[in-house]
Amino acid sequence: MRRSDQRPEVKAPPRWRFPDPARLWLDNGMELMACHREGQHVAAVSLVFDVPLNVEGVDIEGVATITQRCLDEGTRTHPGTAFAERLEDIGAVLGGSAGYAGSELSLEVPADRLGESLALLAEAVREPELAADDVARHRTLRLAEIEQAMANSAHRAAIGFRSAVIGGRYRASRMPGGEARTVAAVTTEDVVAFHGRHYRPDAATLIISGDLTGQEFGQAATAFGDWANPAEGYFSHEVPQGVAPRCLLIDRPGAVQADVRLGSFGIDRGDPRWADLQVATHALGGAFLSRLNKVLREEKGFTYGAHLVNSPMRDGGLIAVQGSFRTEVVPEAVSLARGLLDLSSRPITGQEVAAAVSYTNGVAPLRYSTAQGITDRISALVRDGVNVEFVNANFQALTLVTPESATQSILELLPPDRLTLVVVGDAAALEAPLAADGWPVEVVSAP
Repeated sequence: MRRSDQRPEVKAPPRWRFPDPARLWLDNGMELMACHREGQHVAAVSLVFDVPLNVEGVDIEGVATITQRCLDEGTRTHPGTAFAERLEDIGAVLGGSAGYAGSELSLEVPADRLGESLALLAEAVREPELAADDVARHRTLRLAEIEQAMANSAHRAAIGFRSAVIGGRYRASRMPGGEARTVAAVTTEDVVAFHGRHYRPDAATLIISGDLTGQEFGQAATAFGDWANPAEGYFSHEVPQGVAPRCLLIDRPGAVQADVRLGSFGIDRGDPRWADLQVATHALGGAFLSRLNKVLREEKGFTYGAHLVNSPMRDGGLIAVQGSFRTEVVPEAVSLARGLLDLSSRPITGQEVAAAVSYTNGVAPLRYSTAQGITDRISALVRDGVNVEFVNANFQALTLVTPESATQSILELLPPDRLTLVVVGDAAALEAPLAADGWPVEVVSAP
C-alpha cells in the first residue's frame, strides 16, 4: 500500500499511432476508407476526386471551382432548395473545395443518419442539376472573391509569391479558383461538360470517420455501387518547377504597411528531407519564440508576427517567411530575415530540434482526436497521392532529425543568395531602399 506522502508513479504515455483505415473497392473502381473512432457521434465524410486543376481549359480556369460549388444547389431527385432542405432535415452540413490536386466534397452528419447522408452525397455527384442560374450566381460570387483577394494586401502577397516562384506554364502558379478573365468566360455548358468528364467513380475515394457500426461500406455500396460514367481516360498531374529568384514590388500607393514574402520553391512530403525541414521551419519561424519572431517582433517591434511557413503540394511546395511590417522598416526587416535564414554561421541547435520534435509529435494526438481531424488528414494525403501510412512514418522520422540534418535542409532549400522577395506596399517609398540592398526590383501595378 502506498503511503499518503508517496507520489504516484508517472509512466511514459503509450506510443500514439494514426489509425489505419479499413479499405474496400467497389466494382466500379471507387475506393472506400473507414476509420472507427469510438465516441465520435458526428461522422465526418470526404469524397475526393482525382481531378487536378491542370485538366481545366486554359481559357476557363475556375470551371472546377464553379462546378464543385454548384453540386449542392439541387439534384434531379431533390431539385432546387429541396436538396438543401433534405440535408437540413437530417442535420447534415455539406461543403467542399477544388484544389490543385483534386476536388472534394465534405460532409458532417450525426453517425446514426450516415446512410441517408451518403445517399444525398451520391445524388450531388451523380445527378446535379447544374442550372444556368446557379452557374451564373457562383460565377458572380467567384469574381467578387477575386476582387476582394486582390484588394487584401496579405492575399495579394500570397498570390504574387506563388506566381513569382512557380513557372507560368504551370497551373499551380495561378489561383486555384481561377482569375477574373477566365472565370468570366465559364459557361453552363463548360460546367456540365467538366462534371460529365471528370466526376467518375474510378477517380473517387470516399473517406468516413466516426463512431461506426460496420454497416458503412454496405451503405456506401448502396449509394454508389451502381454508379457508372462512360467517360474514360486518366489525366496526369503536372509536376511544377521553380524559376530563377525575383524581387516583385506590387505597388499600393500611400500604404503605411507592407506585406512581405521571402522564400523559394520547396519540397513535398515524398522528399527525404521532409522531416528535417519540418523541424527547421518550426525552429526558425513556427513558434512564438522562434528566431524570426523573437528578433522581428520581440526585439525590433517591426511586426505583430513573422513566420516561416512550409506549404507542400502534390509535387514540390512553397517555403516563405511571412509578415506585415510598417513601410519604413521593410528594408531592414527583409535584411534581418534573410540573415536569420543563413544558418552557415548559426546552425540549428539540439535544444531547438528537441523542442520542435516534442511540439510536432505532441500535438498530433490532439489534432487527430476527432473524426473531422482524421478525415481531413486522410483526404489531404489522398489528394496529394500519399499513403496514409505516411503519418506514422513521419512521426518516427521526426525523432531521427539531428541539428546537422535540420540545418542542412535550410542551407539547401533557402540559400540566402537564391531567395525570391515579394512585397506589397508603397513602391515610391520602397523601391530605392530595396534596390540599394541589392534586390533587382520589378515594380508591378496592383490591379
